[in-house]
Amino acid sequence: MDRKNQLKYLLQMQMAQMLYGRNGVDALVKTCSALAVILMFINIFFNNTVIYFMWVGLAAYAIFRIISKNIPKRHAENRKFLEVTSLPRKRVNFMKMQWRDRSTSRYYICTKCNQQIRVPRGKGRIEIRCPRCSNKFIKKT
Repeated sequence: MDRKNQLKYLLQMQMAQMLYGRNGVDALVKTCSALAVILMFINIFFNNTVIYFMWVGLAAYAIFRIISKNIPKRHAENRKFLEVTSLPRKRVNFMKMQWRDRSTSRYYICTKCNQQIRVPRGKGRIEIRCPRCSNKFIKKT
């Protein structure tokens, strides 16, 4: 092993040892980091002090969460964050799924129970039966 790889390996081991027993990266840290990077780029163009302190604060909070040893409290915060953002995340994932399958499938939502139903595209007018509540409705694919 040459000197460069040996130093790289040593730094990796020291970093792993330092982060042992810490919270690490979770969904809230990823979101805070992404917002901090976005605000940093916005600040490059507008050079606003408020935006500067916002992105520095978000970055500091993300680093604090990564190195925190109070794991139960950080997990509770992350769980609360995931609960609050569950509906927008579901909608975004549904739109991604629709975009991915746009050439082969069409998605409808049942009028009674709001169940998402996928039907094949290009079959004309069809009667769709909801698998959850057995509601029937006619749609064009």
